[in-house]
Amino acid sequence: MKNKKIALLYYDGFSEFEVSLALMYLQINCEVTTIALQKREYKSLESQRFIVDAIINEVDPASLDLLIIPGGEPDLLLQNSQLYEYIKAVVASQGTVAGICGGADLLVGMGFLKGRRCTGNATYPHLHPIIKAAYEKTRFTGEEVVIDTPFITATGDGFIKFAEVLKAMYGIKETILEGKPTWVAPKAGWINVSNSILVSQSAFEECNMTLIASQNEAVLIDTGYRLAEAQRVIDYLLSHNLVLKNIVITHHHEDHDANLALFSMNQGCIYDPSNCAEGVTLKVGKMTVRLFATPGHFPQGDISALVVEENVLIAGDILYSCLPIQLCYGAKPNVIRDTIEKMAKADYAWIIPGHGRIMTGAAITEMALSYIDKLYSRLDQIIDQHGNEDDLYAIKLSDCIAHIDWMVEEPAIDLHRQNKIEIFTAKQKNQSSQI
Repeated sequence: MKNKKIALLYYDGFSEFEVSLALMYLQINCEVTTIALQKREYKSLESQRFIVDAIINEVDPASLDLLIIPGGEPDLLLQNSQLYEYIKAVVASQGTVAGICGGADLLVGMGFLKGRRCTGNATYPHLHPIIKAAYEKTRFTGEEVVIDTPFITATGDGFIKFAEVLKAMYGIKETILEGKPTWVAPKAGWINVSNSILVSQSAFEECNMTLIASQNEAVLIDTGYRLAEAQRVIDYLLSHNLVLKNIVITHHHEDHDANLALFSMNQGCIYDPSNCAEGVTLKVGKMTVRLFATPGHFPQGDISALVVEENVLIAGDILYSCLPIQLCYGAKPNVIRDTIEKMAKADYAWIIPGHGRIMTGAAITEMALSYIDKLYSRLDQIIDQHGNEDDLYAIKLSDCIAHIDWMVEEPAIDLHRQNKIEIFTAKQKNQSSQI
């Protein structure tokens, strides 16, 4: 049960990446709410746009166990009396306030850390004068993370340790990157699978684009469908001074390749099923990306990308977690099952599917194979009982798949219906040919 209540403060120019790992941990057993001074859209430092859950006077500060203030550009909040009183009320109610990077600077500038041990950006040359003067009245240490109850402060570079401290504080023994739980909840903006692997999920059936970044280089796996999806990648590359070295297209369906022309790449830097069916190895900074054929979904071919050092597979549409596996529309059910079984044996730490939530390799392959087995078993029963296509309606998606609550409802139901029809027809035809 989620018995801890946490609020994350949004403001224009907040840094998303500094708190994303902490939030991935905290959402396991805590209730996380985003708050702000106004109920409107906020633009992060990474140029992503976020809608806030509530304004601060709608969330009782006394109900909060933790208030997180992300880094970024909080200078305009320094003399905001409403926010000052809210933070003061959280502390008075024995809640904890955690600020990272610019969030720590804000707490210093507001006077909350006078005489206290803290860390932050005290040595930054362009610090706001109010914050600079206030740091002189603190016991600044320069460490990555400092706990001086009820305050926690962290540097931007200390975002991993910041997340680990909060995880330990709230008794979260499982870590997402160790494989527990078996899935990563979707979120707006970039999902950090690791320090080098980021996933951006589109509004179109939760389609995934994956960016692998190391040192100053990057590889993009699939380009998305809508302009905004490509722009998110471009903005990230620019803001992090990354050179896009290669693009990989897992298969040529529009939701995965429509934006390809928007990226200025030499043809030799683009990989797809036509030029790496025999396998290709790419280097991106210190990371190794291995491309290989994973057939079954698309008649013209499918490839997947393995980030070797992380044991993370970007699988394309061979696997879904928000839709049933596609066994129709040109897919080859026997081939796709064989491909998924090989993925299961490989025991990948994480698999990023073409659509839906990131899951551990064991969990997502089990989910897919279970769907296939249950669907085939029900279809065999109908054939044995001399049923017809009308009987197919009795086979509900919820009868065959785990996590029905994750499904993108209408597309999932349509795909399940077409799977039933095509496989039933094929089984009948095969049965007739054996008579």
